[in-house]
Amino acid sequence: MTTLVLLSDLVFESNDKLNQKIRSLFHSEQPSIGYIPSCSDAERRYFEHTRRYYNQIGIDNIQYYDLDLQYEENTFGSIFECDAIHLSGGNTFYFLSLLQKRNVLGLLRSYVKSGGMLIGVSAGSILTTPTIEIAGYGEDADENNVDLKDMKALGLVDFEFAPHWDGSEDALDSLREYTRVKRTVVYACQDGGGLVVDGERVELYGNVCLVDYRESGSSDE
Repeated sequence: MTTLVLLSDLVFESNDKLNQKIRSLFHSEQPSIGYIPSCSDAERRYFEHTRRYYNQIGIDNIQYYDLDLQYEENTFGSIFECDAIHLSGGNTFYFLSLLQKRNVLGLLRSYVKSGGMLIGVSAGSILTTPTIEIAGYGEDADENNVDLKDMKALGLVDFEFAPHWDGSEDALDSLREYTRVKRTVVYACQDGGGLVVDGERVELYGNVCLVDYRESGSSDE
């Protein structure tokens, strides 16, 4: 059963329902989370922010695994013993290039298929979808500084994800054009919200809008 949490951002004034849902997905009394940064976080600045978030919902065992400058091949494999793996925010193109370079994409797919949970934030959420093309779309697009050619991501869901939606109709119109051109489906998500894939169900939390080239609807919880 596929279990995914796709977040737009990690904010402490988040949706209580969403926090409770995330905590309920862990069946262990003392769950562990393996954290993968989108690039080396030498001062652990973003890692510490993430650790504090999980601490506030009752999860204390958060472990840092670098795929970039501090990559340790002989110890990285232990991340797959964790109850969940957290994919951080950052530059989506660079992040995917690291996953490709370290041959981690297939391992992450197998981990999820074997019952492991993936939690993505922004770029990390986009990586769970079929392609990261949307990361290069729009006014606040990531720059493809690594000249990445292969945009295929994990493909664990059949939709795309647009984080940091500002709530405007203009942004939705832009995404509608994207979905028409790509013939795809996109969930636009404001910060503080997210969606949970729990088996066959997709649950929306906060201000999330479904943009479908065939139809559209929204959810506000």
